Amino acid sequence: MNSPKESKESIIKKAGELAAIYEAKYKGCAQCTFLAIVDALKWGGIELLPESMEEKLYPAIAMLTAGGCMTGEGTCGAVASSIMAFGLASGASKDSSDVAAIRQAAEIIRNKILEVYFDKYHSILCKDIQRKYFGKAWDLSDDKMAHEFLGITNGCIITDAVKLAVACLIDEYEKGDVKAAI
Repeated sequence: MNSPKESKESIIKKAGELAAIYEAKYKGCAQCTFLAIVDALKWGGIELLPESMEEKLYPAIAMLTAGGCMTGEGTCGAVASSIMAFGLASGASKDSSDVAAIRQAAEIIRNKILEVYFDKYHSILCKDIQRKYFGKAWDLSDDKMAHEFLGITNGCIITDAVKLAVACLIDEYEKGDVKAAI
């Protein structure tokens, strides 16, 4: 297995920088998180998917923002995008009947990513994370509340989510559990 062209620490730092840039540009937690993860890893020499595929996935990923279509009721978009990035890296194929490989990838995600959110926020739901992080939750489907939220959030948990996912993905890549191309 080839090593990434940049150090783990450099890739994580780049991921945090991209998270801030993308949050300012795209706003939504799901797309910012996903793009920062994928682009930081690519910058570091680990490619999860080609740029053309990023473009095709963007509108679908954007709909995961703020608990799904900005309802706050579902899984945090940053968490959902972290899961998606891990899923891509798992290399599972729809043509594969290897349920064990999918279960193994899910176990890694639960133990390395979701556990952090359950420990810190006691939930992976958008509204619960908002309440724990900010002391209140917003109805982001309401334009006025969404504007208020975007004015104070400074990325909500996007940067933390990106750094956590990238660190875990690199760890799993180094163990051989991630099948990304170098």
